Amino acid sequence: MFALEIQTEIKDSQEFDILIIGGGITGIAIAREAAERGHSVGLIEKNDFGWATSAATSKLIHGGLRYLENFDFGLVRESLKERRILMLAACHLVKPLPFIIPILPWTEPNPLLIYTGLKLYDMLSYDRNQFVPEESYIPSSRKISHHELINVLPELKKITQKGGFLYYDCQSLHPERLTLTFLKSAAEKGAKFYNHTIIENFITERKGEEITLKGVEVKDEITGKSATFKAKIIINATGPWIDILLSKITGKPVKKILRSKGIHLLTKQILNHKVAVLFRTKTHRHFFVIPWMGYSLIGPTDTPYTDDPDKLRPTEEDVQQLLTDVNETLSENILTEDMIIDIPIGIRPLIFTGKGNTYKASRKYEIFHHNREGIHNLISVAGGKWTTSRQLGEDVINEIYKEYPELEKQSRRIDTSQLPLYGSPGYSNPYSIYENFALKEFHIDEISVDQHKYLIELYGTEHIEILKIIKDNPSLSNPVSELHPEKDVLAQVVFAIQYEGARTLDDVVRRRIGYGTYGIPDKKDLEKIAKLMAKYLKWNSNKIQEEIEKTISYYPVELLKS
Repeated sequence: MFALEIQTEIKDSQEFDILIIGGGITGIAIAREAAERGHSVGLIEKNDFGWATSAATSKLIHGGLRYLENFDFGLVRESLKERRILMLAACHLVKPLPFIIPILPWTEPNPLLIYTGLKLYDMLSYDRNQFVPEESYIPSSRKISHHELINVLPELKKITQKGGFLYYDCQSLHPERLTLTFLKSAAEKGAKFYNHTIIENFITERKGEEITLKGVEVKDEITGKSATFKAKIIINATGPWIDILLSKITGKPVKKILRSKGIHLLTKQILNHKVAVLFRTKTHRHFFVIPWMGYSLIGPTDTPYTDDPDKLRPTEEDVQQLLTDVNETLSENILTEDMIIDIPIGIRPLIFTGKGNTYKASRKYEIFHHNREGIHNLISVAGGKWTTSRQLGEDVINEIYKEYPELEKQSRRIDTSQLPLYGSPGYSNPYSIYENFALKEFHIDEISVDQHKYLIELYGTEHIEILKIIKDNPSLSNPVSELHPEKDVLAQVVFAIQYEGARTLDDVVRRRIGYGTYGIPDKKDLEKIAKLMAKYLKWNSNKIQEEIEKTISYYPVELLKS
């Protein structure tokens, strides 16, 4: 297999058709769409790819059942369409997951309306099994009896004497890896990606009140090298930072989004479940309890956030709200603070409508042309959700064509809804067939079958390159952590540096391998990883310690009692 090397260090100045600011899934999906159509594309990210909101999700690819309450039928249909496309394009990372909605004494809306909503959900996903392998079929929703409910979820026996409803959505097993599949699909077609790169200055031409944006002067924060990037069109895809970036360009306050803070609790399993459960609280909020990698992922919360996005941290109040919701809904003390392993947090950039209610705010995205505001060559993208990111990328490029028809003339005709993502075993191919084939044809004695399955799930066809690294150096088959011996191996660290543009310990631990997403890393494990990285990145002992301390600082250790 061809090993695609993602080089993210700034080498020199560049000129692009399209320059994207912001390396979350929104910016990366736009880059993928543009690159597939043959345009020269650059993307700059001040931290690492997918480091903020894109990684702090419920790990779902879903239609948004709750959005039916807001009559967002168009958004739900679009999301369900894209759910199917992502499942076909990356079957190793996007898989069906059953959900149960138990009928509780305080359930709202009433069960008849829930059933009606689920049947509407089925209707809006009428093509959900088109070209989908049988093993990934998504069945229709149905009512389940109290006996069926308690058989699956005996922990609910005390809180309900009724049954519930069963429906299906999809789980994004590792959103960080899914983000990279979009990035690599774009890089394969020539897109350039730069992480840990900040904007030092905007290159503009001014005529009176009119501003024409020509490019940006950037600095690589790791090497210190500066460069100038120019482009025909620049896209602001900075998510929660969209207003801040616009204000820097215009020199004036800008308000286009409403920020919503959401946390999850990653905990020891609180339910003996293989299904996700959607609960409604007595105060009419909702939360999921989702099975993930042997843990429970609980949340999200949804509260307005008005502070600087760079200062985002979970608070004791955030944690207590979710703890209270869980314990008042299920049973007293089913979840205690010492069961919490991590507290993922992110900001949703919602479209500003003048109202402050983030819970009921739409998850639709909006594309802003700034010509009417006197800013030319700039487009901003706000709102949206992970599931619809591919469609968003397509819509943004089509909007660009309206203003720059010459770019459309130069483009390739291509439909990304029918293309596999990089590393996929193939568009619409059954995952089990590839897994069985890979286990038989590529297995090596240096790793266990469980470790091999784990690598296939994370990397798809790319896992072969990691096996090659192990064959060349068998010591790299050792686990990253003895706490998770069946999961990550040291060869993945080498792969992250050599092929995936990882430049910091945090890049590797939280967004290239799985280890850092399973709770606060052990300091000895971090030291082992950092020392291995030091061989490739020329770190000295002081740099190793700095990287370890910085990585730990990203975790809310002050709130974790375990």
